[in-house]
This record gives sequence, C-alpha cells and structure tokens, in this order.
Amino acid sequence: MISRPTVIRTAIFLATVVAAWGVLSLGTSESPPELIVGRPAPATFIAENDATVVDSEAVDALRQQARDEVLPVRESNPEIEASVEESINAVFDGAEMMVIADEPATTATTIPELPTTTTSPPSDDGSTTTTEAPELVTVTGLVFLDANENGVFDPETEANFVDAGLSGIDVQITTGDGDVTSVSTNAEGLWTVDVTSDAVVVTVADDGPDVPEGWVFGAEHSSQLVECEAGEACSADPVWFVPNLRPVDDVAMAIASQFSLPVEDARYLAETASEDVLRAALGQSLQLPIVRRIALERMLQEFGRNIQTDELQSAKAQLRDRPPFVPDPDTLQQDVAGGEAVAEIVATFLQANYLIDEDETNQLRDAAAQAIPDDAVTVEFVAGQEIVGQGEPLTQLEKDAIEQTTDFSTRVQAEGGLLAVVTVLVGLIGLYLARFRTEFWSRPRMVALLGIIVVLAAASVRGTSMIADDTSWFVLPAVAFGFVTAVLFDSRIAVLISLAVGVLTATGSMDAGITVYAVLATMAPIPFVSSISTRGAFRNAVVLSSATAAVVAAASAWWFIVGANDDVFEIIGVSVAWAFGVSIVASLVGLAALQFFESSFDITTTLSLLDLTDRNHDALQLLQEKAFGTFNHSLMVGTLADAAARAIGANPLLARAMAYYHDLGKTEHPSFFIENQFGAANPHDELDPVESAQIIRNHVAAGVALAKRFKIPTDVTQGIVSHHGDGVMRFFYEKAREIHGDEVDIDDFRHIGHKPRMAETAILMLADSLEAACRAVFQNEEPSPDAIEKVVDRIMNEKIDDGQLSESPLTLGELTKIRKAFLDSLIGHYHQRIAYPNFPGS
Repeated sequence: MISRPTVIRTAIFLATVVAAWGVLSLGTSESPPELIVGRPAPATFIAENDATVVDSEAVDALRQQARDEVLPVRESNPEIEASVEESINAVFDGAEMMVIADEPATTATTIPELPTTTTSPPSDDGSTTTTEAPELVTVTGLVFLDANENGVFDPETEANFVDAGLSGIDVQITTGDGDVTSVSTNAEGLWTVDVTSDAVVVTVADDGPDVPEGWVFGAEHSSQLVECEAGEACSADPVWFVPNLRPVDDVAMAIASQFSLPVEDARYLAETASEDVLRAALGQSLQLPIVRRIALERMLQEFGRNIQTDELQSAKAQLRDRPPFVPDPDTLQQDVAGGEAVAEIVATFLQANYLIDEDETNQLRDAAAQAIPDDAVTVEFVAGQEIVGQGEPLTQLEKDAIEQTTDFSTRVQAEGGLLAVVTVLVGLIGLYLARFRTEFWSRPRMVALLGIIVVLAAASVRGTSMIADDTSWFVLPAVAFGFVTAVLFDSRIAVLISLAVGVLTATGSMDAGITVYAVLATMAPIPFVSSISTRGAFRNAVVLSSATAAVVAAASAWWFIVGANDDVFEIIGVSVAWAFGVSIVASLVGLAALQFFESSFDITTTLSLLDLTDRNHDALQLLQEKAFGTFNHSLMVGTLADAAARAIGANPLLARAMAYYHDLGKTEHPSFFIENQFGAANPHDELDPVESAQIIRNHVAAGVALAKRFKIPTDVTQGIVSHHGDGVMRFFYEKAREIHGDEVDIDDFRHIGHKPRMAETAILMLADSLEAACRAVFQNEEPSPDAIEKVVDRIMNEKIDDGQLSESPLTLGELTKIRKAFLDSLIGHYHQRIAYPNFPGS
C-alpha cells in the first residue's frame, strides 16, 4: 500500500507541473513578431497597405510640454505648522521640567524630648492647696523662602532674588502636657501662639500645597525644642525652604542632546527656567513664558511669509542673523542671549510650509495633457513604402506602422513540448531531493515549498515576458529566488533552483542572453547568504547580490544584445539599472516574505534564529524575570554550545538558540531548581524523591508547551525535548531507594524526552551538563585548567557511557574538537584574576 507521504509528494509533483506549465502558457498561444523599440529591426519591412499612423512619441512630447507649462499649485500646510509649534513648545516644556530635581530622600524626623515636669503630692494633713493658673508663654517663629540658600533670612539684600516669608505652612506646638496646638504662617511667614508651658516642641510641616513647586525643606530639622521663661515671649529658630534645582550645566546638556540645540542656547533656557522657579515662588513675573511667546510669534511670522522648500535654508539663516527682541527681566533692555536662543530654537524646527499640492497640480497637468488629442501628430504610409531597413534601430512610430500595415502569421506554441520540459524539470528536482537530500525529501512541507518557489519562478518569467517590450528582460527578479532558497534551504538547493530558473527563462524568452542572466543572477546571492549571522549581513547581502546581478546584466547585454551600430554604453547602462534596481526591490520583498514562509512551513532560518537569540525576546524576558539563575545558566550554555558548534561546522546560531530556551519550562516552578534558590531553603528537602523527580522531569513538558505559546520553531524546541535525553536523575533515584527499597521503578526517575538526534542537540546536552557541573564543582574548588579538564572529561565520558549520544551523528573526531572547544571556553571563563593590593578578598 502506498504510504501517505508518497501520496502527498506525488500530489505536490503534479500540482507543481500543472501550475508552472499553466503560468508559462498563459496568453502565449499567439506571439507577435520580435519588434523592440531601440533594438535592431530583425528584417526590412515594407508597408503592405495604406495607413495613417499616429506618432505616439510626438504626441507624448506635446503632452509633456503641456504638462511642463502648468505652474505648480502651492498652499500652506497647517499640519506642518502645528508640528513645528508642538516641537517648540516641547523645548520649553522640557526645560521647565528638567530644571527641577527629584525630591531628596526623606529621613525620619527626630522629635526632641520635653523636660520632665514634677507634680507635688497632696499634704499629709488633709489640707487643700489652691493652684494658681500658669502664666502664658508667647512663642513665635518664621518660615521663609531662602532664595540665596545661606540659611539666613535676609530680605533687605539688593540681589535679584531676596528671601521672603512663606505663608500657609502648618506648624504644630506640643507642650509638656501633651497638648498639641496647630497654627499656620501668615503672609510674612510668621506664626505665633500662646501656651501654658515653658518648654514646647515646634514641628514645621516640610510639605503641603503652599510649598512652591521646585522648593524643598532646607533647614537641618523640622522639629526643635523651644524653652521659655514663664510669662515671657520667645522665638523658635527660623525654618526655611530652598530651591531644588538641577545643576544648570547638566540641564543644558540634556536640553541640547534631546532637542539638538547648541549648548549656549540650551544653557540660556536652563538658566531662565531655573530663575523662573525662584520668580514663581517670590511672586515675580516669569521670564520663560515670555520667551516662549516670542518664539511662537516669530514662528508665525516666518510661516506668514510662505516658506517654500528651496527657501528653507535661507529663511533659517536670515532668522539667525536677525534674532527677535527679547526683554531682559531686570532692565527691560535687549536680552541678546535670549534673542539668539529664540532664533536658534525657531530655526532648528522651522520647516517649509508653502508646499506644492501634488494632487491639484497633477490634475491640472493631466487636464492640459488630455487636451492634446491622441491623433495630434500623424504620418501617412502608403503600400510599398519602406518602413525600416534590417538592422536599423526601431522607433515607436516604425513599430506601430509595421503592426498596422503588415499581416503577420501567428505562431502557435508547442504546448505539449512545454509541458514535457516542465515535467522533466520538476521530476529531476524531485529525484535529486530523494537521492541526495533526504532530510528535505522526508518533509512534505519542504517539498511543497520548493514546488511553490518553482511556480513563482515560472510566474515571474511569464510576467517579465509581458512587460519586457516596455522595460527590459533584465527586470526578471532572479536574485530573489536565489536569496530566498538559500535562506530557507541551503546553498546546494539554491544552485539547483538557479538551474531551474534558467530552464524556465529559456522556455519563456527563447533568448540565450536572458537565460544566462537568469542562471547567474539566481546564483549571485548564494555566497553572500550562506554563512551570515547578523541582520546587517543580510542587508549587505541584498546590496552585493544586486550589484553582482548588475555586473552579469552588463556582460550579458554586451555579448548578446549590443549590435554593430548600437550605443554600447546606453544599452549596458539601461540593462545595469534595471537589473540592479529590480534585484534590490525583489530581494527586499523576498526578505519580507521569509517570515511568512518560516511560520507557514515551520522552517528555522538564520533570520528566525537571530530573533530568537535577541535577549529582548518575550520568552527570554519571561525566563529572566521568573528564573534569573536559570537565565544566566542558559546564557553560559549558549556560549559553550556556540563555540562547540563552530568547532565542528555545525550551526552555531541554532545551538545557541537551543541553549537559550532549553530550560524555559523551569519558569513554572523556578524555586525547585537549585540555580534559582539563592541561599533559600531547598523545597525538595520536604518532598518524597518521587515527587521531586516528577517536578524536575515536568520542566521539559512545560518548556515544550511554552515553546508553542511563544511560537518557537520545532528545530529549536528539539533542544528542550532532548537536552536531558532519557537519562536517570541519579540523586533522587538513589534517595528513593534509601527510603523505599529496591521496588522503586527506575523509569519514574528518567527525564521526559529522547536522546539527541542532531549534532546541535548533542552539543546542547553536553554543554548543559558541563556548565552545571562546573558551577557546582568550582564553588568550593580552584578552577585550574587541570581541574576544568577533569570535569569536562568526566561529563563527556558519563554521557557516552550512558548511551545518550548513541543516536546523534557525532563522530569521535568531532567529539574531540567539541572537547577542546569546551576547554578553551571554560578556561577563558574561569581565568584567574590579578590580586590587587589592599582589595577586599585579595
């Protein structure tokens, strides 16, 4: 009975043949003569009939002239103006926010202790004593804004910013009897209260709605003990607030960096914003809003002049040369620095606002062109008149005249022959896969994907043939097929596809030169994408592949197209331009399509591996957040696996990706794994060994489930499944035997999964065990090279003796190279440090 995979592959084969043949046959039952404008005429053509032929090139020239005579329509763009206004406001908003520093860390307030008062006991003779009412004590104090930050209230100074009393601040007075009286400071920042105690604790609130923005408590302490003589008035020490501002230099650098302004202008904004914090608190007029208003007014003034794109730089230069008037807040004279800052801010964000209305302009130009009739210029041809001689460059007029005055016999394609060619081509591709690339042949999805690529290649050949007369055959996107195939499969399959593209191009174009170009251009990306490991290298590969295709196009055009009377440089230049431009676009489209193919056909490519090894990947973020020790362990395993894979020519990116995700399941119960316990109690101490083993082995199943959730490819998921193989958890097994005896089933203590079947999964198993062993051994032992070598040999021998590598393709020679790579990496990781003098632990 025929197996299901065979039936699927047969269906794919038939579908590929029919689809490729169908797209190549589309619209080719009749073919016009090979008449290409600009190319040599294949024969001498004589008009067989009289005809009036429209000179379409002359008509197009008249229409283009009509279009050129229409002046562009311009209008102001309010969106650009609003955007510039928003940017300018953002500068001032940023300056206002940046100058105020973060609130300083608060410390617990120490409340002074009041003196202890003694109450006289009653007399023994039973007599009563009349207690006189205590005398009142008047306590006063001051809360002020310390503008000059010297801790002294000095409102008489002649400085721009003087100290001022702060009103509305709550003050609590606590007497020895425990009575609490609350008062608020008046407009001058003064407070006063009468109490019946000669010693009180005064506590000033260091926050509240009346504290100006950007000011913080500046006194040494918010509570103080005040002792007075009975019946007298006394004063508490003044309490002050100081501006909480960042250093002007820091603010200036931040503004300059964020808004791309010169440092001197950013410094002006920083200084003005800082001074405004003082002005606001002291009730003075603010300067920065005035500067902002002047900047916005100057912006509107500039926009009112309707700036065109080519006038923008001139407008900016004039603005900087003639800065606006900004009044100095103290003298009301010209503030030169302020004017220059305003000019620079507006010039920095100024844009052209008087732009061409492309739609309106194009409508007017189209109308002008359409006013020229289609037959505005005609040429009369009579029967027997020679239209063009053989070998002469063909013009559009001559081509139209030939088609209108000559009756050509149609050529019917041999559809059966085309079908036979396509059948043989697809059959040979399938035979190659079945004989030499069984890893792809065994996966029907990969066979189907290769069939899709063949069909797309056939469609591109047919599409190119339909537009080649108006463009060039070099618009064939051959580079994209080599690029996509090399990434999704490998270089050998890409070479096979390049030959297939050449066969399809030969059947579709009947042109040897284009066939040569198709084969070589498809092969061009293969050497550039076969060993890349970064996204930047992919972009470079696109450019280099397209440049190579351009060189191939130049050579093909020179040899196969250029005639004796042709302009060599023009033909080669046009061919190179088409080949390079189309190859760039097609490669980028192919690069974008790779993600679709990867997800649809479950393919692990270099691009997907680069995404997976990015530490910002959601799954790695989850691992780092929930199991930080496991995360660090996985990174080290990735380093070891990468080095080992490179040593034997395996896929280092795949090995690293497997290593990063192999313990993803530990995020379900991270505390049950020793690397995440960080000195905490081990929960396994309270569990039966069977339960402990079940929790440990379940991290594989949990990892597979999370891999599906995060859409991690199957190839990488194999690292989760096989990184422990089917090995036995010896610690819990022996512990269970001590408790339950020999009736313990050893299979209950085997890891879930299977033995490694790929070189990368085998490397992962060794690297995982080796990293864990080194971490355990070298906690208490010096990691000398000899000690590291002993651990490496022990771990590798254990895995080999246990048969865990029996299903992997690794040879003894490769294991030797892997061992050396592990040793080099671990010795480098555990290298000895220099003992620095007087350094702790040296």
